[in-house]
Amino acid sequence: MQIQRFPTLGEWTEKKTNTFQQEKLIIKNPEELKSKIQKMISEGVKQLQIVTDFDQTISSFLSPATFSLFRMSQLSPQDFKNKMQSYYDYYVPIEKDQSIKIEEKNKYMHEWYQKVSEAFHEAKFTKSLSCQILNTSHIYLRYLFEPFFNKCVEEHVPFHIVSGGLDRVINTILQSIHEIDTYDEMTLHTNQMLFQNDILEKMEMLVTATTKAKILETSGIQFRNNTILLGDLPSDFYMTKFLNIPNQVSIGFLTQDHAYQLEEYNKLYDITIIGDPSFLVPLVLLSKVIGYPLTEEQTQLFNSQNYDELRGLF
Repeated sequence: MQIQRFPTLGEWTEKKTNTFQQEKLIIKNPEELKSKIQKMISEGVKQLQIVTDFDQTISSFLSPATFSLFRMSQLSPQDFKNKMQSYYDYYVPIEKDQSIKIEEKNKYMHEWYQKVSEAFHEAKFTKSLSCQILNTSHIYLRYLFEPFFNKCVEEHVPFHIVSGGLDRVINTILQSIHEIDTYDEMTLHTNQMLFQNDILEKMEMLVTATTKAKILETSGIQFRNNTILLGDLPSDFYMTKFLNIPNQVSIGFLTQDHAYQLEEYNKLYDITIIGDPSFLVPLVLLSKVIGYPLTEEQTQLFNSQNYDELRGLF
């Protein structure tokens, strides 16, 4: 039997996608962004790659993170849910606190992941129950992610996902869009659910917000010259910091609830999109690099007033 590169839990039969929401764009430095876009387009698809987070970057802000599916599900054991909630309440503020030094934060993140791993092991989830939890959870893909991903597959664009989420959940979701075992250019760096005889034996906890950059640096991947970087946290911006990539367009997704963080995002990301953003902006950029037309609906959306400044940079 052929070994799956990206093992799944089963099928994501309850696939959900966001509808298009009004979104606001903030561009950090229009002239610099224009130069980056022109370079990206001139060098073409053979020099393009995607580096992206998953939770609330590919999935929408309406969605729980992949770990939270289990914490929030009515199908999970109550004792497990209680533990996971207490860990979440304690460690998430630490994860998001930009004033804590990286060494200290690493210690907390390691401590958190050890506790989570133990809780999952004790709960003894099966693959079928895990798949049922996914299919009864309210997880949504961002609007237009699907055509973005399909076009990357079609054009053999390297697609590097670096996520603090769960591999089997992410694989199951992506598999619902396209056969990912044959997508040779895709890599997934995330936390692993290891099953033995259909029962979750252990969790291999590898990726936190503070380890993403090091993981990519030591991955052995031959990175290309041009990157579209996608994330929803300030820390995601630093995923590529050790890679010496010559040209990068970074896009940060910022929920309206956290608009007070705009100044911080705007110092980092070339483009910050506020609301519950779609993948329209990444899709437009991809289409320009590859040289394929948007659909009539996508063109109509991009011609709206919200994108006037960005349109002027192409």
